Amino acid sequence: MIEDVKPAEEFEKNTNKERRKQMKKKIFLALLITLIVMAVYAGGGKEAEPTGEGEGTLTFALITKALNNPFWERMGNGARELCEERGWNFLYLAPTKAMNLEEQNRLMDDLIAKKVDGIVLAPVDSAGVVPAIERATQAGIPVAVSATGVYGGDIVTYTGTDNYEGMKLVVEHMVEVLGGKGRVIVLDGLLAATVGQDRRKGVDDVLAKYPAIEIVARQDAMMQRASGMQVMENLIQAVAEFDAVIAANDEEALGAIEALDAAGMLDRVMVSGFDGNRDALTAVRDGRMVVTLIQQPEKMAADAILAIIDHMNGKEVPKRLPTEMILASKRNIDQFKDKIDG
Repeated sequence: MIEDVKPAEEFEKNTNKERRKQMKKKIFLALLITLIVMAVYAGGGKEAEPTGEGEGTLTFALITKALNNPFWERMGNGARELCEERGWNFLYLAPTKAMNLEEQNRLMDDLIAKKVDGIVLAPVDSAGVVPAIERATQAGIPVAVSATGVYGGDIVTYTGTDNYEGMKLVVEHMVEVLGGKGRVIVLDGLLAATVGQDRRKGVDDVLAKYPAIEIVARQDAMMQRASGMQVMENLIQAVAEFDAVIAANDEEALGAIEALDAAGMLDRVMVSGFDGNRDALTAVRDGRMVVTLIQQPEKMAADAILAIIDHMNGKEVPKRLPTEMILASKRNIDQFKDKIDG
């Protein structure tokens, strides 16, 4: 007897429905295990350490852009801490070559093959990762993006800073310190990603209001410290005079500071960053950087995983989950002593 063959669309729909059912079963089992552990502990038994093993345990993965930036390390720590608290498995991955789209897409395919329960992705390229996101969705694996948005794909949500508004805050502070006039170098970063484009637009929209401030040079330093230093060294030779450097992130800014210091120019050129990493906050405290914007990468990653859980449970999830941001300058740097001392 030959069975009727269902159309591919209907088959995929039923398959995804079955996967969601299995995911909900995993969540129920994981919660049940947690309740049993709590009951044992309340009754005087030994507190159990979450092992992340056994039937019903969920597995989440985070893919960032690089291994050499403390921002991504902090994001990994936030996701790991949440998963350890809940007894879930956690995988943290990043391209071995920083900002490599091809490798990031391979990591996505590896996770699809492993059949993880959810993926949090910080995209290197906002368009280039879309096919990989679509492959994950077709496999029934929900994807949330964090720190950087995407130009397509059925994502659960975006978690992170409003990069446009954040950069406007940074640049307005620099304009104030410059007295509304001066010659500025701009170090852009990752213009293939929304984060780079949003921060660039933030710079341009603010400086457009101040005709006495001139952008004398700009170049993409790829949000890397080594690139920031190299680009700055070249621009020091090419540009006769300038008063400030506005960088797309802290790593670029710190690289630029090294180059300016080596050239004996740091005492007369002001530098801004963006991220609020420990080295940048230390530089602000020591007077080597004027301002940075503190983000919350730990919360970004944790919020993304929790949003995936809500999605798996059939709850409506907002398309954007913003995290708080705050300027750090010499005016308030003492408030962040704990972040510097770590």
